[in-house]
Amino acid sequence: MPLPRRSLLAATAAASLLVACGSDDAAPPPPSNAQLRAIHASADTPAVDVFVNGSRALAGVTFGQASGFNTVPAGTTRVQVSPAGQPASAAAIDVSPSLAAGRDYTAIAVGSGTTGATRLQAVLIDDAGAAAPAGQAKLRVVHGAPAVPAVDIFVTSPTADLPASPTIPALAFAQQAPAAASAALTVPAGDYRIRVRVAGQTAIAFDSGTVAVPAGGDLVVVAVPDAGPSLSPIQLLLAPKGANAAFVRDARAALRVAHFAPDVPAVDVFLKAPGAANAASNRALQNVSFPTDSGFLNVAAGTYDASVALAGTLTGVLNLNGAALARGTSTSVFATGLLGGSGPQALALRAYSVDRAPVAGKAKVRVIHLSPDAPAVDVVVLSGGAIAARPVTNLAFPNATSTSLQLDPGSYTLAVVPTGASTPLLPTAAGVTVTLAAGDVVTVVAIGALSAPGAQPFQFKVLNDR
Repeated sequence: MPLPRRSLLAATAAASLLVACGSDDAAPPPPSNAQLRAIHASADTPAVDVFVNGSRALAGVTFGQASGFNTVPAGTTRVQVSPAGQPASAAAIDVSPSLAAGRDYTAIAVGSGTTGATRLQAVLIDDAGAAAPAGQAKLRVVHGAPAVPAVDIFVTSPTADLPASPTIPALAFAQQAPAAASAALTVPAGDYRIRVRVAGQTAIAFDSGTVAVPAGGDLVVVAVPDAGPSLSPIQLLLAPKGANAAFVRDARAALRVAHFAPDVPAVDVFLKAPGAANAASNRALQNVSFPTDSGFLNVAAGTYDASVALAGTLTGVLNLNGAALARGTSTSVFATGLLGGSGPQALALRAYSVDRAPVAGKAKVRVIHLSPDAPAVDVVVLSGGAIAARPVTNLAFPNATSTSLQLDPGSYTLAVVPTGASTPLLPTAAGVTVTLAAGDVVTVVAIGALSAPGAQPFQFKVLNDR
C-alpha cells in the first residue's frame, strides 16, 4: 500500500528560528550553522511551543506534528518546550545540546509526566545530513512509548516470515537506533513490513502491514502510544525529511470465534481466502466444543470466508462468505441455532462487530441473546432477588443491544426475563454476577436452550472484550 499521509499543521514559517544579527561594521564571515527540527511525540501532552535560545520558534505544535528543518547557529543551543501560550520559563523540557556545524538534528519530545525514567524528555537525533545513496533510503527508529517495555523490531519484506533475529533488538524507551551521530540504517527503496515484539516475548505487538519506502527517503520512525481502539499499544509516527509526518496504525484485524450452537458437537473452524476450500492449512481452530470461545485472534485485515465442520472433517456445515475484517476492527463470529432448526433457529454463523474502546470511569457491558428457543427478553439487574433495574427491554434472538450499557464500577447480578415479566427464565438461571472495574469492556451472552432435546441448558457466558 502507499505510504500513509495526513495533512498536518505546518510548523509555521512565520515562527522561524533565531537568525543571528549582524553589525554596522564590515560583514563578518557567515556563522557556522546547523539544522534543527522538532517532533511532538508525547501522546498525553497538549500542544506545545518550542523556544530556541530564548525565542519562541514554533507555536501550537500538537501530537504527531513535525516541523521542517530550521537553520540555527552551531554551538551550545538551548531548546525549551512549554505548554502552548506559556513562556519559556514554564518549560517541561529544557536542554542545551552542543550542535555541530553542517549537521542535521531532530529533537523529539517523548514520555509522560514530570518524574521518573519515562518523564517528558527530549531525544536528540544527530545526523550528518548526507542524502541516501542512489536507490536507497535512510531510516532511524526511536522508542517513544513510555508504557511499553524494551522491544525487538523486525523490518522485512511484506510477505517474509519473521526472521530469527530482529533488525533492532531490545530497544528501550527513549533510545534510538542507530545511536546518535552514527550513520543511519540504509535500505533499498521498496515495500517493507515493520513488526514489533516486546523483547523476550513471541507475540507480535504491532504489525504495520505494507509500508512504501521511496528512493532517497530519509525517515525518522517513532513508536508512540496508540490510545485506541486499536489492536496494539503502539503506533508508528513516520517523519520523512522534507515532508509531513503521518501515523501508521496496526494493520491487523481481530477475530473472535465461539461455538454457541447448544446441540452441535465439537467442530473445527476454518478461515480462508474467498472461494478457497477447507484444508488443514486454513484450519484456525480445532475441536471446539460448546460453549468455547477463541478469544481475539489477530489476523491480516481483508475479506475472508469462514466455515465450520464437524471436528476432524473438512466438509463445511456452516459457512459465512465474504466477511470483511477491516484494519483495526474487532469482530465476533458465533455459531448459533439448533440442529434441524428453521427460520431464525436454523444453524448459522453470525458476525457481530465489537467496540473494545473503554470509557473513562465506567464499565461497558453489551448483551447478546443467543438462546435459540427463548422468547424475547428484558435484561434486568437483580438486588436481593428482586429486579432493581431493567436497562434493556425486548431483546430477541439473535440480536445484540444496539449500544453498550455504561455502568459504575462494582458487582452486578444480571438476569433475563421474558419481556415485561418479573421472573427469570429458569430458577437455575437466575442471573450471573459480574464484577466490573472502570475501563472494563465485556459482552454477556445468553446461550443454551430452554427445552430443545439434547441441547445444552440455558446459561450465561461473559466474554472479555479487552
